[in-house]
Amino acid sequence: MKKVLTLLALFLPLGLVAQTSKADIEYVSNVFSPATVLLYAQDEHGSLKMRCTATVIDKTDTGYEAVTASHCGCEENEDTRTVTPEKTSFYVTSDDDQDKDFFKAKIVGCGYRHAGDDFLLVTFNTTKNFPVVALGTDPKVMEVVVNVASPLGLGKQVFTGSVTSASLNRPVIDGDLNWEHVVTLQMFGTDGGSSGSAVVCLDQKAACAFIVGSANRSTITAMPVSRLINLRKAITTGKYKHWVENPDDATPIHKKDSDQ
Repeated sequence: MKKVLTLLALFLPLGLVAQTSKADIEYVSNVFSPATVLLYAQDEHGSLKMRCTATVIDKTDTGYEAVTASHCGCEENEDTRTVTPEKTSFYVTSDDDQDKDFFKAKIVGCGYRHAGDDFLLVTFNTTKNFPVVALGTDPKVMEVVVNVASPLGLGKQVFTGSVTSASLNRPVIDGDLNWEHVVTLQMFGTDGGSSGSAVVCLDQKAACAFIVGSANRSTITAMPVSRLINLRKAITTGKYKHWVENPDDATPIHKKDSDQ
């Protein structure tokens, strides 16, 4: 998880444990959990180390597209105001009990964290079937939410909670971290490794936010899904000026032109 100043890794006191229906349990078991994958990166010794949690959000011609957090595998250049993939190899795995396959992942988009876009998009090729989590709408205060993630690398787990603020009206900005107008949650159990994981609003049965960190070990912060929808559209149409696939191609962009 993102850690700066008093913004620490996720570890919460006792939180809300939401009452879930049979339909909710079936959705998490049959769709949300199987669509959740773990993102690994190869270190300098060739070993794979888990970075974050990702969620499958789309089907491609040869596999799937998944989303996690930009700080899990993207590098920013403040001089050029651009963001590029980290120079290493990435893999995803469903981490199922009977299936420990790792699929090579390609970074196809990074959000610029200074602009409040903490998202990373990857694609991976496979003939294995994965469910797809739909993208919904931004959550409302008091909505009941569920999260599937692998905190501390301990494997996929399910967490429940509620939305405490739909848009944090505070200037929480430090370095490459920009949490202005993020969603805040109360959700016990999420921790380092949960970054990038989807938050599903149970009434929608769709992703409504994505976890990026915590504030003072008491409040979970999450990017609203509308930012992801806008980012994907801007990258697809070539209008997201911050994203540069090849670092050598990065050219400075003016601050006034930095918004997509």
